[in-house]
Amino acid sequence: MRGQAQLDSLPEGSIHDLISHVNSLAMTLTQTSATVSTYLTILDFYQCCATLFSQRQILQHVELTIPPALLIYILQFSSSISVLARLCGILAEYKRSWEAVMTPPAMRPLTRREREQINTFNGFLMDLCNCLWRGRAFGKSDANAQGCRIPRSLQPVLEDYLRGVDSDLTLATAFGLSHSPVLCMQAIAYVRELEDEQTGIRARHGGPVTQASLAQLATRGGLQLTWQEYRVGVLQHLEKNGFEGVPALMYNTMKNLTKAKR
Repeated sequence: MRGQAQLDSLPEGSIHDLISHVNSLAMTLTQTSATVSTYLTILDFYQCCATLFSQRQILQHVELTIPPALLIYILQFSSSISVLARLCGILAEYKRSWEAVMTPPAMRPLTRREREQINTFNGFLMDLCNCLWRGRAFGKSDANAQGCRIPRSLQPVLEDYLRGVDSDLTLATAFGLSHSPVLCMQAIAYVRELEDEQTGIRARHGGPVTQASLAQLATRGGLQLTWQEYRVGVLQHLEKNGFEGVPALMYNTMKNLTKAKR
């Protein structure tokens, strides 16, 4: 399609059919071969889709088709930082494509299927931001939030489990930058780098970092670092170390980060 001068006569509907077919295949693969290698292969396909939708001349003729909701959440909670980072990067590209279609003056009207998908897609973004950035994992109070589709009846069970593991840990913050099983090492590595660069500090952070622990650290002669500076710094650290997808999605979705990015 990218090699054609005229797109009007091409069977653009076949793109939706192909993606829908692979959506089903991908869901089957997550059940029969739940490995990091499988997840990365699945993401290869959706990276191709995101790249296709990023072409404005093609987007004028091809409707956006998103991955299944359950697939997004399976990949989000994988054990691999590479899977999470690539997923975030792909969703950031999808978001830019949605904006290109919908931002006035719109290039074309949304199709019926696109209108049916937009709230679901916005739910992906809100849920990811609630987990990674806002300390509201599995919350449903925000517009479009789907709580990662975790049943409400399961949340108290998970909370009880976490309290048994660590009385200071809550379900709402368990998947943020500091505590996420796949991001926590990168987060504390960023703090260690800052501490190594400083001279004369009398205390080091034990980790994981919280807003309260940073305030306590400063009073004990440690780093002088605000909560927002810490989180933005972790995003920059992830970007520097090849995990650009997480900061790309946060900068693209959280309005208060636009200024920080500049």
